[in-house]
Amino acid sequence: MTKKKPDPEYRLNIFYHYDEQTKDRKLVFLFRTTQEFVSFNYEILLDDNVEDRTIRINIAGLNTPTSLMPGTGPAQGRKEYTMLEGTYLLVVRKLDGTRTDFRLEITADRVRILDTPRNPLVLISAEPVMFS
Repeated sequence: MTKKKPDPEYRLNIFYHYDEQTKDRKLVFLFRTTQEFVSFNYEILLDDNVEDRTIRINIAGLNTPTSLMPGTGPAQGRKEYTMLEGTYLLVVRKLDGTRTDFRLEITADRVRILDTPRNPLVLISAEPVMFS
């Protein structure tokens, strides 16, 4: 009997966003859980490191919001970058050590996902999404 791979727990959208406050254009890596929460809008804790042509993002868990106002929806976390261009290896790792590697091509005006593994722990897309 073959063991079914678990469904991905996270979605990752990578896209450019113009920040009105800083007047900078940033490359946003927006993580969201596939699970919707009905009590709070949780935050996904992310640690990152960019070295050579590798972007490492560790999903360090969920954080309860400081405001205890109720809210519904997926947990979210994001990292923003400037000055990335070229082909990169993106390594996404969870606390339990499982990881998924993607290959990205980043140009000044778009992101292309060049390589996605067969059973990723993260669903990846270059489609922009609204975030708060």
